[in-house]
Formats: sequence, C-alpha cells, structure tokens
Amino acid sequence: MRIVALAAAVLAAAGVAGGAQPRKDGLPVYVTGYAAWHKVNSKPIVGGSAAHQGVKNVYASRLKAGRRYPTGAIVLKTGSPPGKRWLSLVATMRRTAGTANGGWRWEEFTRTSPTARFAKVAFPASGCAACHMQAKANDYVFTRR
Repeated sequence: MRIVALAAAVLAAAGVAGGAQPRKDGLPVYVTGYAAWHKVNSKPIVGGSAAHQGVKNVYASRLKAGRRYPTGAIVLKTGSPPGKRWLSLVATMRRTAGTANGGWRWEEFTRTSPTARFAKVAFPASGCAACHMQAKANDYVFTRR
C-alpha cells in the first residue's frame, strides 16, 4: 500500500495525475524543465500547418525505444508567432498506457502576449488525433530534422 501511495505522490508531483495545479505561467507542471529535454529537430521549424504557425521546436522527455516513444514520454512543441521571439504556443503529447491513438493524449496551451498567462485551448483532443494520424508511421509525431 505504501508503494501505491508513493507512486501516486510521484506522479502527482510530476503533473501526470489529473488535477495537478498549473504553474504560475498557466502551463501544467509536467512541462517543467522541457528546455533540457532532448531536442527532436536540429534547427527551428518555420511555417507549418494551419494549427501551428510560426517558428517551432520539438522536445521529448524520453528517447524513442525502437520506433516508439515509451509509456510516460512527453513530446512538447513550442511555437512563437511569425516574426516574434516570445512563446505563444505549448502543445503536448503524453504517452499513456491506452490503446487509442497509440496511447497519446494531446493538450495545447496558448497566450496572446509575452506577459500573458497560458490558457488551455478548449477543443476535443480528437482534433489533434485526426491530424496526427497522418504521422502514424512516425509514432504520431511530426518533425523535420
């Protein structure tokens, strides 16, 4: 029983459990330290889909195990508006033990100015899944190296 309680406490501290309090900037605690994670793209990604314009970088909390990211991995994309140097977008994919969409859960957070708090975008995750299905062969992750 102690192990279960300890595991729940660790997951909650990492922001994996539901209901985790957001950081002061409005982002979930599970993204803390992402800039030190493995950077997936070698240079910034410019342009992109209608869903993610501007200049983007992609980070992964854990490396792929073969062709797939392991359960618990987080892939995070940051985005800056065209011509700006501040982050307006943080989009996340978190691999869970689920089977739908390869076990990925998506969330997106945006803000309108460099001093504003991030707010979670309210749209169904199925919108993310529908687009990311195009990258199913790459474990649902879009990248340009």
